[in-house]
Amino acid sequence: MRPRVVRRRPGFTNLSRSELSLQATLASGAETEGSAHIPESESDEHATRSDHDHRPVPASRPTVVVLGFRQLGFNAMVVCAGSSTRVQYHISVHLNCFVPTSSVTVVRHASVDGEFVGSFEMGISTQRATANMCGVERPLDAVLVRAGKKVDERIWQWRWDDDPSRALCWHRESPVRYCYIMDGVGRPSGPMVAAFTCQSIGADSASEGAQPQPAVLKVYPHGLRLADHILVSALVVERKRLTPSVMGFNSIFN
Repeated sequence: MRPRVVRRRPGFTNLSRSELSLQATLASGAETEGSAHIPESESDEHATRSDHDHRPVPASRPTVVVLGFRQLGFNAMVVCAGSSTRVQYHISVHLNCFVPTSSVTVVRHASVDGEFVGSFEMGISTQRATANMCGVERPLDAVLVRAGKKVDERIWQWRWDDDPSRALCWHRESPVRYCYIMDGVGRPSGPMVAAFTCQSIGADSASEGAQPQPAVLKVYPHGLRLADHILVSALVVERKRLTPSVMGFNSIFN
């Protein structure tokens, strides 16, 4: 008699909460790119074949998770996957009471009371801008560095710690910014892990009566494990892009 082979499901102890949440969204049928609907007849055929052959049905491959941003009140917004109303991230902005010209952006999982993901403080202040993740606060200019003078060659390098697998590169500015894992010399390498489409809020579109398009963040399969770092770095880079330069200091006050 042949020994019975017991197939065990893969463990999830090494997965982050954000990855589990995004994978749960995929499993629940949220709107993603590349997902395909299996007809009932085809599904039944797989089930019948599995019953006879005692072979498990192959699991569906991870696809692109499309995260949309929606305003929630005057100082907060939520991030949902596709057409789902399930909130993946809650983002809020608060003033520094001692320096009202400096604001703190806070990112949490699911709700305003959810698990803390990260935060960053930027604005007009004599203090250096800071970022906080994983219980550690760092100067923002030590975490995020801009390289390249021309817009089409510009790269934002996000390096939170010494782990090279979490070092990210955001390439180009707008309307779409692309994210890759950063190699040893600070250049994009490997497959794309995310793409951020900037919100269209230009004066030209407003004068033509067109509705502004909301920002969209697409997280690709290789980026699911880095979803928290991708989101926080995308928010910081977008804030940097929209902040007036030193040469246009007077335009800060309107």
